[in-house]
Amino acid sequence: MTYLKYFSAFTILSAICLHALNIHPLNVIVHMIGACTWSVVGFAWKENSIILNFLPQVFILGGGLVYTYFMTVPS
Repeated sequence: MTYLKYFSAFTILSAICLHALNIHPLNVIVHMIGACTWSVVGFAWKENSIILNFLPQVFILGGGLVYTYFMTVPS
């Protein structure tokens, strides 16, 4: 679980860098991977604060990706 924790932290930091450079949609995809893996860590540790922080991010980011790619009409 230690490796997953560091992978998750590195992924979130990478996503923040991509956000700062406005590299879309890669920034959202990388952030979602980090949020998913942090959520797994939170469940494994039974750490509610981690779950409360990252699980909603999975749904928010996932919903944004679904809306962007499946709900909008191409112009």
